[in-house]
Amino acid sequence: MLTELQKRKLMKLFSMYDAHNLGVLKISDFERLAKQLAELRGWKPGTEPFEKITSRYLFRWNRMRAEIKQTLHARNDGQINLDEWLTYYDIVLNDSTYEEELLALVEAVFNVVDVDESGHLNKDEWTALFRTYNIPVIYVEETFARIDRDGDGVISKAEVLSMIREFYYSNDPSAVGNYMFGPI
Repeated sequence: MLTELQKRKLMKLFSMYDAHNLGVLKISDFERLAKQLAELRGWKPGTEPFEKITSRYLFRWNRMRAEIKQTLHARNDGQINLDEWLTYYDIVLNDSTYEEELLALVEAVFNVVDVDESGHLNKDEWTALFRTYNIPVIYVEETFARIDRDGDGVISKAEVLSMIREFYYSNDPSAVGNYMFGPI
């Protein structure tokens, strides 16, 4: 059962995908994210990197839709509402195999956003991530300062993976990973 803190974080995540603030997610929201990530690197449709990031997002969409349809016997209306989203996460966060899938997606996104291929994300790259995911950039300064635990001006892939675990799984309201996408 999701805790209230997890629900708040997952509602934040839902809003990051819901670019048009419609209260529902559609396949186009996932395609938009993949396209915007690809644009950070100048990848064009039809190229291998573009198709790879797109296929990751479409896999995620298809997995969600299949799980929601199976679990909730929801009609296939091509949308995911907030209740379905939360139900999906209540199921997958209790599935030990999901963490591997989640970390693979985060690693792929990290590799795209790390445009200088330094193995770290700087504040400019973090800002690009916020723009891509529909997060107001006014939160970048505060968020980056909080998640840059050692104050070196960059966040490593290991740090991002650790924080994403906290974001999804932690019930500690003071966990740093809770704030990686701005206030919850």
